[in-house]
Amino acid sequence: MSPLHLTRLVTRVAVVCASLALAAVGLTAATAAAAGTATPNVTGVTGTPITIGATVPLTGIASPGYNEVAKAAAAVFNWVNNHGKVNGRKILYDLVDDCYGTPGFGCKGNPDVHADTVTLVTKDHVFATVGSLGTPTQAPERAYLKSVDTPQLMVNSGSIDWNCVGGSGTPSSDCNGTTYPGLTGWQPSYTTESKILAKYIKANYAGKKVCFLGQSDDFGHNGYLGLTYGGIHPVVTRFYSVDALVVSGAASITPYIESFQSAGCSVVYLDTIPGATAAALGNAEALSYKPQWVISSVGSDPTTVATELGSTPDSEPGAISFAYLATTNGFTDPWISWTYKVLEAAPGLFPGFKSTSVLNGNEAYGVAWGVAFVEALRAAGRNFTQASFLHILTTMKFETPAITPLQYSATNHQGLIAGFVDKIKSKTATEPAPGKDGNKTVWVTKSTSASPVTSTTVLSLTVPSWLK
Repeated sequence: MSPLHLTRLVTRVAVVCASLALAAVGLTAATAAAAGTATPNVTGVTGTPITIGATVPLTGIASPGYNEVAKAAAAVFNWVNNHGKVNGRKILYDLVDDCYGTPGFGCKGNPDVHADTVTLVTKDHVFATVGSLGTPTQAPERAYLKSVDTPQLMVNSGSIDWNCVGGSGTPSSDCNGTTYPGLTGWQPSYTTESKILAKYIKANYAGKKVCFLGQSDDFGHNGYLGLTYGGIHPVVTRFYSVDALVVSGAASITPYIESFQSAGCSVVYLDTIPGATAAALGNAEALSYKPQWVISSVGSDPTTVATELGSTPDSEPGAISFAYLATTNGFTDPWISWTYKVLEAAPGLFPGFKSTSVLNGNEAYGVAWGVAFVEALRAAGRNFTQASFLHILTTMKFETPAITPLQYSATNHQGLIAGFVDKIKSKTATEPAPGKDGNKTVWVTKSTSASPVTSTTVLSLTVPSWLK
């Protein structure tokens, strides 16, 4: 595949009306300041709006499905802006297409993630980056954002590297001895997720050979760590390169699937982005290899994977995965209907979305963390400082579309620590996994080896009245 000619695409999602579409514009410091004069000492906060931003893969290798996440959060901000604002302020959301830091695969943005991040800080003057996506793209930005005193909030990745708080709260992660008080994740860590899935594998596939394929960064390595914490030790472990996937496509995954088949693995665990998931499934189909797939939530969304597979037969139905959102099939609650209303109210972001549309996991994910940010902003009050906002963020309990309450603390900047095991039912649906430790049981654990996996009955299934 020859690299495409790249142009920088900066997308400002100024969520001020329900019909606003993503527009490719050159955003400058002047346009960012046009809405009002910044509140002294609080960058990005004016009398009328608060400006936040993110770098996300709107195009390129990781864009399938993932390009809907930040747009879904923007739809939440849109909804709030049109239903009373937040303490009198609108939320302006600046999105930059970073192509997951990788050229090719239809990339139209700028694969230089650091340059994009610098632009958000120095030209767009954001209060914080919120919802930027990806471990390989966001981990290198921690030091810079800390140096310019800009919070890096709700990173869309399950890396344990977002929990660099120091002391006993920090798991075995690549914090390099540095603490980042303004850094938080949001979703359960890859380690937490794979620990819970390890419990399910041990209970339902005892004695079966397990093979593992993960991405060659913290996504794959954290997931593998959690499996070993849970007592699963794959007989064959392989890590794929995103760059190789860009250059060679599904062929780059072929040797790994062949090695799993040769080893006689009847269970294959995937810590893969959707494109790599489809490549693994497609290779197995070509080899007539039919293991029990266990796929992390990052790369298992059935609608996204089916799209990636194209004309290749879809062997994902029956795969085991993990979920932490109440909008996943199997849990009926008010968040589902509310999410539909929010996405239907943003036709510029989700054209054609209606009450009969399939709500996929990426849309649900973006809505959920969008709600969390709005809740924190509302709780911070009209007049806040960066320090007071971060204090609120790490002391309040959130009501979001997540299965269990979200609560950061001085020792937990990761975010959610619970979820349930589910099964891919079809190209559009999931359901709670059958068998022992499935059946809608919600499990809780932290990312450390010593933390046990325990069940909980504490659920978060209420839409706050002010959001309705």
